[in-house]
Amino acid sequence: MYEVLDEAGHKTGKILDRETVHKQQLWHEVVNIWIMNHKGEVLLQLRSPEVELSPNVWDVAVGTHLRPHEDPAAAAQRGLSTELGLSVAPTELRHLFNIQAANPMPNGTKHRVLGHVFLLQQELDPANITFNPNKIAQLAWKPLEQIVADIGDSDTARHYFPREGTYYPQLFDALMAAAPPELGQ
Repeated sequence: MYEVLDEAGHKTGKILDRETVHKQQLWHEVVNIWIMNHKGEVLLQLRSPEVELSPNVWDVAVGTHLRPHEDPAAAAQRGLSTELGLSVAPTELRHLFNIQAANPMPNGTKHRVLGHVFLLQQELDPANITFNPNKIAQLAWKPLEQIVADIGDSDTARHYFPREGTYYPQLFDALMAAAPPELGQ
C-alpha cells in the first residue's frame, strides 16, 4: 500500500495498493540508496528480468517504495536490510536531495515518484551479499566516472534505469562532492 501524492508532492490522504498506483500513474514516494566505497566506485544492481519496472538495466543499489506514514530514512534502512541484508544506523545515511520525476517505463506509462535520495559510504564485497534473484540479477562496483560517461552516451544510457529531468546531474554532483579527493572534486 502506498500513500498517494498530489502534483506538488503533498500527501493527499489516499492510500492505495501498488497495482492501482502504478496503473493509474499516481504520484508516490520512493527512496534510493546509492552506495559508494573509498575508491569512488558505486555499487549498482542489475535489475532482474523478472521485475515489473525496467528489467535488465543497471540501477541504484537499493530502491524501495515508502510504506504509509513511513519516514524516508526508516524506509532507506528497511530497504538496505531487506534487499541486501545490511543493518545501518540512521547516522550512516546521508540525505543528498529530493526530486519529483515522471520516469518513462518500457510500456509507455510513467512511474511518478517523489524520490528521497540517500548515500551510504561503505566497503562491501558483492560476493558476500545475499539478494533475491527475482529482483536483482547481479551486484557490481562501477567507477563513478564510468557511470557518468555511460549515462551521457545515448548508446550506453539505455543500459541504465531511465530517470527524467535533473536526477542524474544532481546525483553526479552530489556523488562527486562525496568522492575521494583524487577523483577531482
